[in-house]
Parts: sequence; C-alpha cells; structure tokens
Amino acid sequence: MAMWKGSLRLFLSRYLHTTASAQKGPVNTKDVLSKLRKKTGFPFSQCSNALRKHDYDLEKAEAWMRKQAIKEGWAQATKLQNRPMSHGLIGVMEEKNSAVVVEVNCETDIVARNEQFHKLTSRVTSACFEYVKSQPQNKISLTNDQMNALVGSDGEPLKDVVAMAIGNIRENLAVRRAVGLNATGNSYIHHYVHTLSNCPEIYGKCKLGRNGSVVVFKSVFNRDRTDKVVKNLGHQLCVHVVGMKPKTIGSKEDKPCENGDLETRIIFQEFLLDTGKTVGEFLQENNIEIVDFAQFECGEELPEEKKTPVDEPDKQEGVANVN
Repeated sequence: MAMWKGSLRLFLSRYLHTTASAQKGPVNTKDVLSKLRKKTGFPFSQCSNALRKHDYDLEKAEAWMRKQAIKEGWAQATKLQNRPMSHGLIGVMEEKNSAVVVEVNCETDIVARNEQFHKLTSRVTSACFEYVKSQPQNKISLTNDQMNALVGSDGEPLKDVVAMAIGNIRENLAVRRAVGLNATGNSYIHHYVHTLSNCPEIYGKCKLGRNGSVVVFKSVFNRDRTDKVVKNLGHQLCVHVVGMKPKTIGSKEDKPCENGDLETRIIFQEFLLDTGKTVGEFLQENNIEIVDFAQFECGEELPEEKKTPVDEPDKQEGVANVN
C-alpha cells in the first residue's frame, strides 16, 4: 500500500510538472520558430538564437530581435549612406476620397523585386496614406525627413522601419518623397500604376510599380456619374499623366506652346489615348475639369537635385548635396 501511494505521488508530480511546462512555453519549438520567422522576416538562425535566449517566449524574442535589428540597421545605414540609389518602387494607395503616391529607393533592381522591399514600400505608403487622409488640406507634400518622422500602424517610426530593412537587406535604402491628395465636394479621385515585371502589382492594399499617378477631377455641371464612367475617365487621365508627365494644369486664357513636344501644361498636351485631340478637348467633351494631380517616376531627377556644373564654382556655393 505504501509502495502504491509512493508510485501515485511520483506519477502526479511528473504529470503536474509536465502540464506546467506545457503552459509556460510552446511544446513545438519548430512551430514557434516558424511563427517568429514569419513575423519578423529574419533568417531562421537569428530567430532560433533569439528564442533560445528567451526560453522560447515568442513575444520576448520578437521584441529583442527588433531592438537588435534597429541597432544593427542604423550601424549599417551609416556605412551605406553615401552609396547611390537609382532603383526602387513607387507605391500608390487610394481609399474613398484620399490617395497617396510614394517613392522608396534602393541601390539595385534585384532588391526592387525583393519581397522584403515590397513590404517596406507598402508599410511606408500605408503610413503616409493614414497621415494624408487625416489632414484638412487638399494636397500634402512630404519630404524624406517628414516621412521618416511618421509612425506606422505598429507604432514604429518609419526611420526605424527603414533602418531594420537596411540591416536585413544589406543595401542602402531610403524614403524619398510622397504626395497625397484629398478629393472634396463633388470631386472624384483615381490612380494608375505602371507595374514592374516580376513584381507583384499589389502588396496588401498598396499598388507597386515604376510610375504612378493620382488625379482629382470634377463634373462641370455637378452631374452625377456612375462609378463605371468615373473609373473610365479617371483611368484615362491617370494614364496620360504617367505617359506625358505634365507639370501643371494650365489655364484656358494661356496660349499653347508652338512646339507641342515641349508642352508641360496638361490641358494643351496632345491626349495620349486619342492623339487627334488635346486633353483640354477631352475634358470639354466629357464636361469635367482637372482639380489637381500628382505623378512620380522612380529615380527621376528632381529640380532641387540638379547639380551645378563643375566649371561654375562660384555658383556651387551653398548648394546642398542630396543623396
């Protein structure tokens, strides 16, 4: 009888110990390793090391890895900051009456097609979109410094998100610029993205490509339009903006350029989808007006980034070097 009671106590002791252990941490280490890898995107070896350090506590391991990634990412970013970036992606997001177009740069085309870079571009675009739609202005332009200061949905500043991506991808990366538009009143908003081969057209809610545009337009006579008509008109205007790269809308009181190839005002440009008419004539036929537009091409030279020729040293004074 005493022997039986002793065996029972031993059995219960082992059972309770096993149950408590199961409640404290994951039974399947491969499963938790896979979850951490999926959540962070870091190599299995780093995930495994983090889990061992924290007794396979998923939350603690993830927090520690992100802290280490930010630290390593900033160190890597400092080393790579002067390396040129001529590749990247344009991200566009539209919802209801707001839209944003964003540019994120990298060094090589290979990275531009990398899923980690797609995820980064999507996170940056999403953070910019949330900011734009919360603002009362119809148009908001963001510099790289302003973008880096934004906080994503996960609570992390974009500057740290980019730093982590640099540490992981091992290539110089940077957010470059963003423009957001908000349509008000009887205005409509539409977007278009010229996609990149071997690159997903959509990542999450973000559309990715090399060129992107957003156009806000309205009916002249406050006419109600069906969604199909609005979408078709918006698509045609956005495709034109991407293809012809106008700089301004222009005014009917202005005179068009004698050389149509040099025309930068959209209403005087030859309509890309029907070269027998101008954009202004297309607008008049459909009783619509362009309110505003934005267009980005990845890697294009911006006016403020044009360098002063070397043979004019006196004009170089005070010019900022923008990477």
